[in-house]
Amino acid sequence: MKNYIYKTLIAHLFGFLALILTHILWSVSVYGNASSGDTGIIIFWAAIFLILFYLVFVLVPKKILENIARKTNIYIFSLGFAFYALLAFILMIGWIFLNSTFKGVFLDAFFYGLIFGIVFHKLENQNKKLRVKDFALLFSLPIIAFFIYILILPKLFPPFAFKIVPKQTKEQILKETFRKFKKGDDFNELKNALPGYFVNTGCDFSTSALMEDFQYSLVVENCRITKIESGPRKNNKGITEMVVETPLKKE
Repeated sequence: MKNYIYKTLIAHLFGFLALILTHILWSVSVYGNASSGDTGIIIFWAAIFLILFYLVFVLVPKKILENIARKTNIYIFSLGFAFYALLAFILMIGWIFLNSTFKGVFLDAFFYGLIFGIVFHKLENQNKKLRVKDFALLFSLPIIAFFIYILILPKLFPPFAFKIVPKQTKEQILKETFRKFKKGDDFNELKNALPGYFVNTGCDFSTSALMEDFQYSLVVENCRITKIESGPRKNNKGITEMVVETPLKKE
């Protein structure tokens, strides 16, 4: 049982990573960015429901899954497990989305199962048991990849990350990017730093936005920034005010 748990936990984490990637790609293709597809919310709730899926649909039928994995090839098993995961998802929560346009969640469940099936089949059909250090290494890989996506990628490559990260991380990139610009800067530089954020604006416009803990005001004339203010929101005796932050020096 211990070795089975090792193998299935590794497959489970790789499947979860595949689910996240699938939802990002679907959200970008449908909405133009990951945050509009509620990627952060999907990650949170998927993590919860996948724990339930693992406990009920993976640990309970241990003998059945082991026998099928040993008697079938990797293609049949992984594809079968993909439909198995999809059916389990529909039974648990997916029925809510059957009549909605939010179809990406079904792709998420399918590709979670597909990658789970591939990884588990490979591990189950190798001739040796997983040692603790092997388990630790394989188990850590998807976790490291997830933290690179959430923490490191937005810091090192914010323009690239802007379209593929969840809402909270996207707003953090927005905050830090706005602070790098000042009056007189080329608006196109700001637009390129936040791909997909300013659409159909032209070179003469004014805009502002009010978020949960941040707000900004922007005026552009002849593609030059003539006014830019941004900062955290401060509640002053019931009146919400913006604390204008000093622009950072560009690196």
